Amino acid sequence: MFDEIIQTEFKADGTVEVNLVEDAAQELECAVKDFTSSWRRFNKIDASVAATSGAQLGIEWWRCLEYLALADSRLKEAFCLGDRSPRSIRLFHSYKLRLIEGGGKKLPADA
Repeated sequence: MFDEIIQTEFKADGTVEVNLVEDAAQELECAVKDFTSSWRRFNKIDASVAATSGAQLGIEWWRCLEYLALADSRLKEAFCLGDRSPRSIRLFHSYKLRLIEGGGKKLPADA
């Protein structure tokens, strides 16, 4: 997906530090797989069934929710690479919704 990712850090004293982020594409790929599998697993357990079908299923529902939250956080880190700008977060959420919907459409290059 990415050829190279370069992380640039501007320090208060005016110096600039540029680093090549290694394995960013592989991390993003793993994060996508983790998120989509967590999402599918979470959707298999219906919240209303979890509330009414006993403690074991309720615990499983909460665990799936926790794993989904962790996978979401990992995906956000891999996608945004530390950029917390509103534009970056907006692109992340658009990408995440496309993963959830399974539309298979790619984000436009000028997004």
